[in-house]
Amino acid sequence: MNKFKIFISLFLVSLFVLSCEKKEQTAKSDKFVVDPYPVMKRAMESGKFLIVVFESETCKYCERLNKEVLADMKVKEAMIKNGVEVAIVDVNGDRTVIDPPEKKEVNEQILAYLYRITGYPTIIVFDKDNNYQVLYKIPGFVDKENFLDLLYYLGTGCYKKNIDIRKFREMGRKC
Repeated sequence: MNKFKIFISLFLVSLFVLSCEKKEQTAKSDKFVVDPYPVMKRAMESGKFLIVVFESETCKYCERLNKEVLADMKVKEAMIKNGVEVAIVDVNGDRTVIDPPEKKEVNEQILAYLYRITGYPTIIVFDKDNNYQVLYKIPGFVDKENFLDLLYYLGTGCYKKNIDIRKFREMGRKC
């Protein structure tokens, strides 16, 4: 009888461990569910600004950026209004993406290497009016209000007039 109890206990423990592993794998695969390639391609074909957010799987600030900022309805509306597309790239991923200035296909890890991404999240803004050259590289978490300021700053074209974003903010998102 003792051997039977031990067998049942081991069986139940192994089922529990396997179910936890499966849940963990599912959670990981959900984070990068949107393929960045079509987002990047669409932005470039339609002449929109492209923001690429470089993230890692375990980054807590990346998770906050997605939940508190990018999922917010005001942010989504401002992206549409100001002609901005946002692509999220997994720095350890192997999906095909586009290096915007070069218009070459590379994988996510190579793109992160090309732009010397060392912290997460890192936000890179590519300039639609300058062959998708890097306009800004912003390391770290950006809250909703500052992200909205960035979207309106791009949309109004104030960045072309060499007006600092802080001054833009002080002037009520005008230049």
